[in-house]
Amino acid sequence: MRNLAMNVAVSLALSVAAQAQIAPWHHKTLLNDSLVDRFIEESSGERAMHHVLEMAAYERNRDTSEYGATYFEAAYVLRQTRAIGFDSVAIEYFEADSVWDGEEGELWEVSPRRAKIADYEEIAATLAVGSSSIDTTGELVYVGRGISPKDYEGRDVAGKIVLGYGPTGMLHSVAVLKYGALGVVSFASARPLEDPDQVAWMGISGSRERRSFAFNISFRKGMELRERLERGETIVVRVRVRSAYRPNRHNVVSALLRGRQRADEYIILSAHLFEGLAKQGANDNISGSACLLEIGRTLIALMRQGAIERPRRSILFLWVPEYAGTIPWVDAHYDVVRRALVNINLDMEGVRLSHHGSFYNLERTPFSRPSYLNDVLQSLFEFVGETNCESLHGRRFARPILAPSGSRDPFYYRIEYFYGASDHEVFNDWGVGVPGVMPITWPDLGYHSSADRPEGMDATQMKRAVFINAAAAYLIANADREMALRILEEVFSNGLGRLGREYKRAAQMLEHARVDELQATYRRAENLLKVSLDLEKRTILSVSQLCPQDAAVASRAQHVAGELTQSLGPALMRNLRAHYEVVCQGRGVKAVVPSPTPQEREAGRLIPEPTEKVRGYFRREWITEAVEPAVRDSLTTISRDKVQELRRLIDGKRSALEIRDVLDAEFESPTEVQDVLNYLRLLEKAGLVRLRRL
Repeated sequence: MRNLAMNVAVSLALSVAAQAQIAPWHHKTLLNDSLVDRFIEESSGERAMHHVLEMAAYERNRDTSEYGATYFEAAYVLRQTRAIGFDSVAIEYFEADSVWDGEEGELWEVSPRRAKIADYEEIAATLAVGSSSIDTTGELVYVGRGISPKDYEGRDVAGKIVLGYGPTGMLHSVAVLKYGALGVVSFASARPLEDPDQVAWMGISGSRERRSFAFNISFRKGMELRERLERGETIVVRVRVRSAYRPNRHNVVSALLRGRQRADEYIILSAHLFEGLAKQGANDNISGSACLLEIGRTLIALMRQGAIERPRRSILFLWVPEYAGTIPWVDAHYDVVRRALVNINLDMEGVRLSHHGSFYNLERTPFSRPSYLNDVLQSLFEFVGETNCESLHGRRFARPILAPSGSRDPFYYRIEYFYGASDHEVFNDWGVGVPGVMPITWPDLGYHSSADRPEGMDATQMKRAVFINAAAAYLIANADREMALRILEEVFSNGLGRLGREYKRAAQMLEHARVDELQATYRRAENLLKVSLDLEKRTILSVSQLCPQDAAVASRAQHVAGELTQSLGPALMRNLRAHYEVVCQGRGVKAVVPSPTPQEREAGRLIPEPTEKVRGYFRREWITEAVEPAVRDSLTTISRDKVQELRRLIDGKRSALEIRDVLDAEFESPTEVQDVLNYLRLLEKAGLVRLRRL
């Protein structure tokens, strides 16, 4: 008995000792602890979810009175922003082309049985956007994927209705426009195994006169129909579609929290309220729009309580139609945008992470927009990640951020390279120049489908998203000298980790290269390290933006950047060179360091400078209206995924060679100097750049 008591006592003592080993710095942020607690307490995932439920509990057929006027979601946000008490609230309307409006869409099997297959009123995603009005009956014919000629070999689909699993738009283009089908039914799905009953949001395009109709159905329903057709059944269906084109204006709602000292400097928070008008996704992206409302309410509530002071800089909130509203707003408010420090774009904030196998991801700024913004947000992501999980040290959440009706999931997160495809891409663009990031939950198993409904979301995740982004926005908006110096140290310490990762990437490139590729690979690896060092230097120097007239901040930033480039940088480059020599020795080849080619030396003397035409978001018309198609085709030899970043890198300081080098480091595939030179000449012909030779 005595031994048992002694063992229990020892176990308890060891448990206490183990708990004492918790490293407290894991639980710190750039904000002080008491302020962190106030932000956590005030942020509400429930309130954010209420907004989601009010705006997107289900997908509805819009009332015709909304078209060309104020849409339901914009009117809701406008009411809420006024109730919250922003300093100013506005709604602006931007002209747009007429928009498709689905009014009715039913697909019935009428022979050999009578059964409903799809109904627009039940599941809005089932009627493909762009479908024309029709009332017809036809035989259903299965064509496999249905997007290549061989899918139609031996099948006569003229005057019939095609069933296939290819993307709806492609299936329609081939079956209807090429082979004369009446219309199509697609059971394409991004998640056929995880959720066979979801219906993908897809549409059809082309001239209105040539468009027919298309229905999207679930994978399960499609497979049932396919099986019956392949058994030899003849299935006849009736289609009834009623649609129209309505007048349209892009609704953009804005709300301002005015700064107390530097009110003409802005932190812009954005979220798209519309992704088209037919699709009304709960997570994509009513969730981001709801979080913006709750971030605004949280900040104003904390100000009224005296917990925080009014921020030094202004915080501007934007609810937009994705791209379509952001672009004209940026052009109309270019004077405001040019005084914006950063953009935080909230997109798809709310899925339950554990149910979707998801993470809360921070998509960083591109290499062309180095910014302390990444590190401010990363510090908060890491704080929530460290304090909202169980560890062997603590056996508990150290500082729980949980919503009453939400999950008790750990906080899973990732810090990633830049990814566009949302409104932060507009702010990062060449003629806009505002560093922008995107916090986003991914994967989302209901993405762009009928399954994007509130039941897949989590109030706890919404609360954490509100906390992180409210704290980040306030931290930057209110930053003074002390905070700028804290941020600088955060950038430097995170930068060391990023450089370690990029060094590892460079070393592995050499280790996995073929013998005949070693020289070229060393050149790319060395360039990767060089560009990474320059990126970290520029990121450190970006902190000076917070205190542009403060000599102490500028001096400290220059010193830290100098230490990086003069001490650590050369050491890393020497080590990589030594590693290259070791790898070559092991392969039995000479470690040759390639010299720049004549073309590279020439590119190093060529400085592209933007002209006054580069103002606002880039439009293809800037080139297509100025340069003949044949010339455009001959000079556009660089891949599409690199073109935007190439343009962003044109700042009147970088040479054509430096632009190539950044692209070569940032993208997996190599970038050729000639491709960069070709595109720069295209921009020159369009009057968008001047090419200056040193």
